[in-house]
Amino acid sequence: MRLILFLVLLTGIVLGVAYPWATTNFSGEEIGSWRIYDRPGPYKPVTVRLDVNDAPVRAFVDMQPLRNFVPTQGRTALTAVVTRNGKDILVKTLDYLNGRVGNKGSPQGPQFYRASIGDIDPVESGNYTFTIGPGDFDGLEVAGVDLILRRGARSIDWRIVSGGVALIAIGVFGLIRSRRRKSVEKVPTPPKWGR
Repeated sequence: MRLILFLVLLTGIVLGVAYPWATTNFSGEEIGSWRIYDRPGPYKPVTVRLDVNDAPVRAFVDMQPLRNFVPTQGRTALTAVVTRNGKDILVKTLDYLNGRVGNKGSPQGPQFYRASIGDIDPVESGNYTFTIGPGDFDGLEVAGVDLILRRGARSIDWRIVSGGVALIAIGVFGLIRSRRRKSVEKVPTPPKWGR
């Protein structure tokens, strides 16, 4: 029974945690990567031509801090604006609070934080300008900023995620109950005294 409950818990973790993470970060095909900022130079806007067949296009901003960086709610590390023909398509403030941390090149490489600007969907064929600049995070020193675009990115099916969370709850509850039941069975019964 414990093996079945463990498999239920494992399935829940795959559906509720691994699936949305993989879909957000790895679905679709990478269009390219562009350097937006290199210390000490200015932030440079990047113009990319997108095609209607690229939809949906998911945009990420990788930020490499110069010193230790602790993401904080309410403090914006970077701001990002995506425009087409002078019209705003996406506007996002990036605090990297839920950003993914990684290392460039190798496990010992410089640490970077990744956050999503969002999805461009639908995509009209034409030039899109990505403007990224500093936020209001006092004392944040940035070494470099990269823009990464992925075409054909899939959106998360939240029914699968909620099903995974339910399986996690069932698995954890079942394992706790089975462990408690086992400990109750191990308690020795007191000896009966009498004639």
